[in-house]
Amino acid sequence: MKQSALVLASGGVDSTVTAHLLKSQGLEVQGLFLKMTLIPQEEAALEAARALFHRLGLELIVKDVSERFRQEIVDYFLRSYMSGQTPNCCCICNWEIKMKTALEVADSLGIPFVATGHYARVLHCKRPLLLRGQDMGKDQSYFLHRIEADALKRLILPLGGMTKSQVKGVAKGLGLSAFIHEESQDICFFKGDYRNFLKQRLPELQREGKIVSLQGKVLGTHGGVGSFTVGQRRGLGIPDATPYYVVEIRADENVVVVGKERDLLRRTFEVQDINWIVEPRILSSMACRVKIRSRHVAAPATLEPLDRAYSRVKVSFETPQKAVTPGQFAVFYKGKAVLGGGRICG
Repeated sequence: MKQSALVLASGGVDSTVTAHLLKSQGLEVQGLFLKMTLIPQEEAALEAARALFHRLGLELIVKDVSERFRQEIVDYFLRSYMSGQTPNCCCICNWEIKMKTALEVADSLGIPFVATGHYARVLHCKRPLLLRGQDMGKDQSYFLHRIEADALKRLILPLGGMTKSQVKGVAKGLGLSAFIHEESQDICFFKGDYRNFLKQRLPELQREGKIVSLQGKVLGTHGGVGSFTVGQRRGLGIPDATPYYVVEIRADENVVVVGKERDLLRRTFEVQDINWIVEPRILSSMACRVKIRSRHVAAPATLEPLDRAYSRVKVSFETPQKAVTPGQFAVFYKGKAVLGGGRICG
């Protein structure tokens, strides 16, 4: 009996080549396209996915999860800015929407495996490991750290050992390049500047407030705390010989705190709501590398547990890192393996 897999389809090159590779390996493959946002760009992606899977001779299932997406992702996005934090929707969506839905659909069809086009790897053993992608410049393991260990047993990532250029080469060789939908790197549920989206949904965040120094001196005014994130330099409107940067957002006070570049450096911070992929074996502390945003180079650090359940830890970098941003995710690595990760809270 053939093994089967359900491929999360986006209309892009990565999910299309994923489906082709699994089919060529002898698996029975079906595609799943999730309608999440109902914006015009998504309709174009759906049409591309239909055309691509048709050319591959594969069935494509379409499932509307827009209400679930609104509750889990859009509301999370808005709550984060209301509390002065900077959200990372992709980390939440990959598990809460994409993987959970794919597993539900796979279960209903009796399909044992789910596959995606992410550039990361799964080492299938007694307790599966999530590994960095072979192409470090494209590695997407950071975005998958929320996936629970049991779900990893059913996840296939065929592109983890490939480069983007190799994947594009496969698509070109199959004559599929003309049908590929160009995927955006922007937030997927609105078009344009996120500030305009916040103005429409959260007008209360557009109140004028104070911009103050770390010492409490008023340096200027702002048009709403939702327009700022830690590390931001532009849009402050404070003339000085050296630029100011946002170092803290006090949403409850409607205040933006600024400092110089050196003030962005932090050695310690706390992480909560941790998902452990590797069973935590921290006695008093554990050395690893920590990545504080997707493009950050994971830096040497020590983790210290703050509760007996290991749901909160203190991170101490060997060398202070720039712009540790509340609301973003810190992901822990040991070598190429993802240990786990959680939300930066302070």
